[in-house]
This record gives sequence, C-alpha cells and structure tokens, in this order.
Amino acid sequence: MRGYTLPLSLACILLSSGLCLGQSELSELKQKAKAGDPAAQIQVGMTYAMNAHPDIQEAIKWFRMAADQGSAEGQLHLAAMYDVGVTPPNPTEAAKWYTLAAQQGQKDAEYRLAVMYDRGRGVAQDYATAAQWYAKAAEKKRADAQYRLGEMYENGQGVKQDYAKALVWYRAAADQQNAAAEFKIGRMYEKGLGIEKNKSEALDWYKKSSAHGYPDAADALAALDSQ
Repeated sequence: MRGYTLPLSLACILLSSGLCLGQSELSELKQKAKAGDPAAQIQVGMTYAMNAHPDIQEAIKWFRMAADQGSAEGQLHLAAMYDVGVTPPNPTEAAKWYTLAAQQGQKDAEYRLAVMYDRGRGVAQDYATAAQWYAKAAEKKRADAQYRLGEMYENGQGVKQDYAKALVWYRAAADQQNAAAEFKIGRMYEKGLGIEKNKSEALDWYKKSSAHGYPDAADALAALDSQ
C-alpha cells in the first residue's frame, strides 16, 4: 500500500514519536524489534505509518508483533490501522484490537472503542456501552470523551438524562479549552438547563468558545447579547 496518503484522523490516533530516524538508527531499532522488544516494534511501525510515503501493510506487520505480545500501545496502533489506515477500512478488526487495548486501561483505546459503539462501527450500536467507555476515558482526562459524555447525559443517550452531570463533564472538558464544551456550558446557562439562568455567564462562555474557534459561538453570542 505504498503511496497511500495518511489521513489526518489516523495521525491524530497515532503517537508522534520516532518518526525521523536515519538508516543506521532504523536498522538498530529493527534489530531490537526482531528480538521481541514491543516498544521497538511500535516505533518501527510508526516510521512506516507516519512516513511521507506510508507503507501501511509494513506498519501493520510491526504493530501486530507488539499487539500479539499483549502490548496495549501495539493493540491501539494496530486498531488504528484497521480503523482509518487501510482502504477499505476494517472496523470489525479495529473494534477487536481497541477492545483488547481498552481492557488494559489504555485511555485512547477506551475513547476510540466508545466511538465505535456510539456510531455502530464494527460493533452493534450501543449507547450504554459507549457511555461506559467514554466514562473510563473521561476519568483519565481525555477531553473529547468528557465532552461526548456530557452530551450523552444532556440528551439521555445510554444514560439517564441528568443536566447536572452533563454540566460536570462539560466543565471538565472546558477546563482543557474544549471549545464545543464551552459552547454547551454557555447554552446551559442561557436556557437554565441544570443550573439557574444567567445571561452574563452564558455570554462569557460563548465568548470563550468563540475565541477558541467554535463556529456556532459567535452567532449565539450576538443573538443573546441583542436581547
């Protein structure tokens, strides 16, 4: 699969270490990898996955070596290859490896597995299971998991609707400057969802969200400010 253009979504899943190795360094790293070092196997896989001209099948080979040894990082990277690296994607295989990594507490795998259940990719859609995995990643401070868990509490998807809990998770994500979460907090103050209405607070949160680039925040800010 040489010449494949690496999608941004894959780059976001994979780590960014070990990508600029010289031939001698790569040769030395491969020796460690062939000797069974999972960290070296992952790093070799990364050089193929994140290269200017990626070789996805070669990356898969090295990630699988680490994954087969029970490395959670190897399992995550292998899952990412099947999720968004290969053409066509293999979401069933991706979900399998995300599950194995998530069961070891790997927070990025917990989040990705939650997304699979949330969207019904590679597994049957199950909002309750998605919420459980989002919660695990959210507890480990994964901001996008915190945001989506907040949405699920706000909308009653897979969990009992609870505006107060939604606000807790939106705040957790907003603490990491998640613009969508900042927007949601503004909306909750504007509408009085789980909290007393407060126009001033709503405006402040919309301003933060807009400053961080959330597309709907500027319109919401202008509309509320004109009232």
